[in-house]
Amino acid sequence: MTTLEALFDSLNTADSRPDHTWTTGNVAEAFPGVFTTFGFEFIFAATERAFRRLFYDLGVYSRNELSVPAHAEDCFWTVFEGWAAGNIDKFRDIANRMPGTSASAVEQQLFGFVRPETVDENTFRRYPAILTKAPRWLVRTPKRHDAMFAELRHWRLETLPFIPDMDERDCLATLADARARLEDIMSIHMGVAMVSSSLAEKVAALAKSAGRAGLEASLLSGVGSDENEVAHDLWALAHEQISLAEFLNRHGYHGVNEGQLSGVTWREDPAPVLARLDDYRAISADSPRAPRNRSAAQASARAAALDELLAATPAPKRPLVAGIVKLATRYLALREQGKAGYLLVFDVARAAVRRIGALLAARGLIADPEDVFHLRYQALIDGVRTDQRDVVAVRAAEYHRRQTIRLPKSWSGRPPIQSPADEDRRPLRPGEVLTGVAASGGVAEGRARVVRDPDAVELDEGDILVCETTDPAWVPLFLVAGAVVTDHGGLLSHGPIVAREIGIPCVCGTEVGSRRIPDGELIRVDGDRGSVEILHGSSAVVS
Repeated sequence: MTTLEALFDSLNTADSRPDHTWTTGNVAEAFPGVFTTFGFEFIFAATERAFRRLFYDLGVYSRNELSVPAHAEDCFWTVFEGWAAGNIDKFRDIANRMPGTSASAVEQQLFGFVRPETVDENTFRRYPAILTKAPRWLVRTPKRHDAMFAELRHWRLETLPFIPDMDERDCLATLADARARLEDIMSIHMGVAMVSSSLAEKVAALAKSAGRAGLEASLLSGVGSDENEVAHDLWALAHEQISLAEFLNRHGYHGVNEGQLSGVTWREDPAPVLARLDDYRAISADSPRAPRNRSAAQASARAAALDELLAATPAPKRPLVAGIVKLATRYLALREQGKAGYLLVFDVARAAVRRIGALLAARGLIADPEDVFHLRYQALIDGVRTDQRDVVAVRAAEYHRRQTIRLPKSWSGRPPIQSPADEDRRPLRPGEVLTGVAASGGVAEGRARVVRDPDAVELDEGDILVCETTDPAWVPLFLVAGAVVTDHGGLLSHGPIVAREIGIPCVCGTEVGSRRIPDGELIRVDGDRGSVEILHGSSAVVS
């Protein structure tokens, strides 16, 4: 068993028992990439407590289960070689306590697969508490979520201007405040994520029972999200309707690697935003491609899909079906709002820790302000008084090594470490078809652009965006792209949600798309069937 102290020092759950089962699915979308020492320790306890608070609020946990365990294997998530992984066994235990579901159903829903050897072990012990507390949580959460998100926006704008002049004590107080707020927003966001997933599955089942299988993609589009506002404000910035300062105040917490505290946001470097403005200037206000018009079109498509579903549903059931779809779309919008909420917290936290880094570098205790991310959070709390350059050098070397490895989607015990050399990178040939999840409807043909860094590529109108996964920093590319193909994710992952919001085809969960689709090839993306076909080679392969 791996103690938390050992985990914070090594960023590796080295002693996981053979019967413990883990997955990089789901949790890796929230925290993509490799953690730094500071980033993981700062986030971990707050997130673990958030899980436990959520399940207490729902009645699934008793009060004595709120404490963070002493060992990583007893927590809801951990890291292996710096990469985040979720504890499947913990989520199965939660499902076994909840009415209306099963451990196998939750495993399939959250992680995309069910192990054949698993056995459901449902218990009724917590049902009275759940039936008392869960309905109240479900009703109260939307307004609570909206209020908390609004407060986080206000807090960020009020706090950031003071950080450049803070001393270490004030920075640490700001970090403690941010950590408490992270726990608060996460405790609601995780519940919203679970409820939205369950409701989306219910909508899909309703569509299938009405003979309209696949209609759920349209029913879950046009819900409105933070990303819609990013796209519209990018357009408004390009057309000089708002200033850069206004844009950054609203959305500057986004940026490449925004799910890691060591990432650089648009607030810190707006160059990626400015580089996209020409694309948006070319879109007139009355163009169907304008963000507001796209959002309106998708809302109309959702209304039409609901009419189609209700027409195929027996009249007595129509009010219930309409209510479920309405609730699903509300929670789906909250799901994206929750992600934006914890990114607001991250932006303040990274500003505070970078300020500490600058102070430590000025005192000669670290070589570069960015080296602060390789120090323990507890070390900053205790006070850094000695030269940390040797410690930083060791941890930085490990951090860079871990960026060259990958973990499998799931495993038991200790994970087999994979390297890029182990991955299947055989180029797909003309006529070959890759399958995934049909996440956003429509068919598009265009040049494949395999993208690793959204800030380091220029897409031409209609190019097909092919990548491992996306986060809000990728939104500027979506209005240019003709379709999106991702390796990871499901119907409620970030890329598919944004694709549905702006009305472009998306196939997600291909697993190998970004490795096997040749950059520059002409491809066809069928978002209704969940397929990607290689048509023929382009005249010039893009480097």
